[in-house]
Amino acid sequence: MLKFMTLVTAVAGLAVALAVSASAAADSTPNAVGLLFETKHITGVTPGTELVYKFERKPSDEKLLGPGFNDDIKIKVESEGAVPGKKNVVIEMFSGERARDPNRITDLDGNPMLIVFLDTALGHFQQLAGGDRAYLKNRFSTSFAKDAKIAAVKVSYKGQDVDGYRISVTPFANDPSRAKMRGYQNVEFSLVVSEKIPGHFAQMISNFANQEKTAPTLEERTTLDGVGDVK
Repeated sequence: MLKFMTLVTAVAGLAVALAVSASAAADSTPNAVGLLFETKHITGVTPGTELVYKFERKPSDEKLLGPGFNDDIKIKVESEGAVPGKKNVVIEMFSGERARDPNRITDLDGNPMLIVFLDTALGHFQQLAGGDRAYLKNRFSTSFAKDAKIAAVKVSYKGQDVDGYRISVTPFANDPSRAKMRGYQNVEFSLVVSEKIPGHFAQMISNFANQEKTAPTLEERTTLDGVGDVK
């Protein structure tokens, strides 16, 4: 896995690729790329705010996939950026022995939790299923731009239900090379967003299921503190 200090630089190309892929998609409201990559998620977040995301890792076989654990990922909005509407943020991933060095990023308006999620999801898929990273990234990009399923949902946030959307993709289900993916071609990634929630991202789930009953599986779930049921 990439060291966290290089994370944003390493995955910037993924966000760009997704945005470029969207240019060929038919216009609709809402659309996945608009909700995820074109919305200014943290422009309205007050400096001094800390967004705490509860991370859960659930492997079926810890000997093969490493231990399961629960920990926090924190997005701290420190100050206004040099560009109006943008923010300077600090990202802190995990605690104790798992902790990565804090990463300070200037002049953001999108929530960096999205990039953390996408890079982790893509990296795990490559580890489990194999394949060339550039090829997999392209398929991932195309799936958000063309094949994403979007459903209106209600999100419980601090005791109140707010409107939101669940965006789901199965990027490799129809891939020409799916027979080579060790049974992981039906992995699903879903993100729940709501403009009523600080930072917009309520929950992100990677479900690395396998069509073979004996194969290891992995679920990773990241939920903003204060978010309850999504229905």
